Amino acid sequence: MNKHQPNSLIAINPEWRWQDFTYRCQQISQQLQQDNIQSAAFWFEDAANYACAMLACFDAKTRILLPPNLLDENQEWIRDNADMLFDDNKFNTYGISQVVDKKDFFIDKHCQTEIWLKTSGSSGQPKIMLKTAEKMWQESEAINQSLPFPEGDDIHVVSSVSAQHHYGLSYRVMLPLTMGWSIGRKQLPYPEYMIAESLIAKQSIWISSPALLTHLNLDEPQLHQCRILGILSSGGMLPEETATAMRTKLKTKTIEGYGSTETGVIAFREQAGLWTPTPVTKIGVNEENALWVESPWLEHREQTADGVEIIGNQFNLLGRIDRIVKFGDKRISLVRIEQDLLKHPYIRDCYVAQHPNHLRPAAWVELNEEGISFYLQKGRAELLKQLRLYLSKTQEHSGLPRFWRFTNRLPRNSQFKISRADFDAVFLHEKEEQF
Repeated sequence: MNKHQPNSLIAINPEWRWQDFTYRCQQISQQLQQDNIQSAAFWFEDAANYACAMLACFDAKTRILLPPNLLDENQEWIRDNADMLFDDNKFNTYGISQVVDKKDFFIDKHCQTEIWLKTSGSSGQPKIMLKTAEKMWQESEAINQSLPFPEGDDIHVVSSVSAQHHYGLSYRVMLPLTMGWSIGRKQLPYPEYMIAESLIAKQSIWISSPALLTHLNLDEPQLHQCRILGILSSGGMLPEETATAMRTKLKTKTIEGYGSTETGVIAFREQAGLWTPTPVTKIGVNEENALWVESPWLEHREQTADGVEIIGNQFNLLGRIDRIVKFGDKRISLVRIEQDLLKHPYIRDCYVAQHPNHLRPAAWVELNEEGISFYLQKGRAELLKQLRLYLSKTQEHSGLPRFWRFTNRLPRNSQFKISRADFDAVFLHEKEEQF
């Protein structure tokens, strides 16, 4: 099942060959077993080192803990549950004196070694999600079956996301191991870093998020020198305008993935509109029309909080159930309002929620350069008049936002989410908008 040949590349910059990579896996595995390490917490900057240590832990039956950061509460979690913290410094010396007799390294795709993923708790209490190596390999194979990309080490994964989270683990680490691709060592949080890494690769696949892709300059000359085979985005909805512009200008497949830490991967789409589940994922809805999923890597049916409309074997995402609200006697999808607003030529990004003090929708809008110019020349009132008229063509009167705030940059976090506290603050404190 291994797609790497002995001399194929597992990483570039610097280069690392598969046979040397697997020898290092075996050294670490032997040392873990010799030291009787039952559990290791990971905190790597180099994803190739991470992949090597991960396979060693699978082989040694050493549980892996993935904290989202190294804040005090997670340091305490590590102390309580792990025998060691495995990072790049430790990797450089750990097991280095071990002599390995076996020539071939066998990757057991049915391995039951556990991975504990700790969520950041940004939307409530942190959760510990338990995965097994077998479940992660199953999910990775389903991703492989869903994507239109070939195997081979001439394809290099370039990524802006952290491997400490499920998305990064699945796509930055597991998927390249499944496909025989080379692994981008560093998390690259800025477009110019992604471009620089892509320029040294024969071909690249980008693993990113709307947070980075919405601020990618598609007219950057160096970007067009990159041989980008495809761009994968997850962690939030990629604005349709951004996705269309990327497909048109970069002439590359731009694919969105949908899933969560709880469910793993669920579905993909290459164009705006309907989502297609992986070939092995079953879907349905509960009485609130919220999506449930069943997949081989899940122990049981997983109920989501996302409202959907199922059409054949595909579905349309309507947004979280808590983002489908009643105003008067009408059920309004706040996500639909956002999607409609994002089609306006003046808007780059927006977030719509219920006003903190009133039972009415409120829209926080990031204007593009054209929109800012209109605002400054014609005034706020004229811009509001235009936006309300525009929305009235697709939204009922009760779905038109009554409260508006404008900015040149919405403060989205690394998961492309807007903090409710930030949203409430901007609508509770009357401040003059500045650009």
